[in-house]
Amino acid sequence: MFCKLHHFIRSSAVIALIGLLAACSQKAETLKLSVTQFGAATEAAFDEYDAIHSAQFAPFPKSETDKRSTFVANMSAFSGQVTPANIGTLLDPDAVKISPAVRDQWTTTLNELRNQYQQFVAIFDNIEAGSALGASAVTQSGPILEKLRSQLATITRDFATNPPGYLTRRSTLIAELNEIRKTDTDEPDTQALYYQIWWQQWDDLISSEQAMQAETLREFLTATKLGEKLQGQIDNYAKLDIASLLGAVEQGITLAGHIHQLSPQELVNEGTNLLETATN
Repeated sequence: MFCKLHHFIRSSAVIALIGLLAACSQKAETLKLSVTQFGAATEAAFDEYDAIHSAQFAPFPKSETDKRSTFVANMSAFSGQVTPANIGTLLDPDAVKISPAVRDQWTTTLNELRNQYQQFVAIFDNIEAGSALGASAVTQSGPILEKLRSQLATITRDFATNPPGYLTRRSTLIAELNEIRKTDTDEPDTQALYYQIWWQQWDDLISSEQAMQAETLREFLTATKLGEKLQGQIDNYAKLDIASLLGAVEQGITLAGHIHQLSPQELVNEGTNLLETATN
């Protein structure tokens, strides 16, 4: 009788333990949804960051016909020796030549940034495989996320304060404006027309530049705000149930939608105020 009772108690304990581990695994898997949200948001932010960094030095896009005509005109006016050092300028005088060392340094820096967030997300990839240790792993990830959030807030605030612009394209238009001013013409209306055409090109450029800046800031702000939400889930993980964690995922989707609706100026305001709340 005692053996049967002992066996029953032991079996019940095993079943209870299995149920507990299953619940822990489900809870960890649910938290991973928010972690994945955060990871995807940071990847999107760094993609935009890389794109706008490259766009700083990109010339205006040209058709194949324009490229060919530019090259023919340059060669007609060029009397020197063509070399590997100047062929790029002859092909596209507007393109900025960035040294390989500078380009590689940027690539390395950006990859290192990405890797930090990818490693954080990877912490949660195997939590369900060892559910008994899951809560401990979640708790230990908290300080790591705090550092990443502070870093994101700094990048976002700096971007909001001093966003990159289309440097090469601005320089091209400014050079064209100076050429217009040098043009001798007895027709004031013709001169005025040149200025109007130039102004429209400048206005289009600034609009495109501001749109790209806003989109990059939007992605960084989304990542930062999702990180803030995730921090609360991690810090209170032991107290939260699966329903609460699922609710947090839905809140993350709503939050991203809200940020998507912000105007450029509202994005700047949010971005410049981030450091005040990054660690709260």
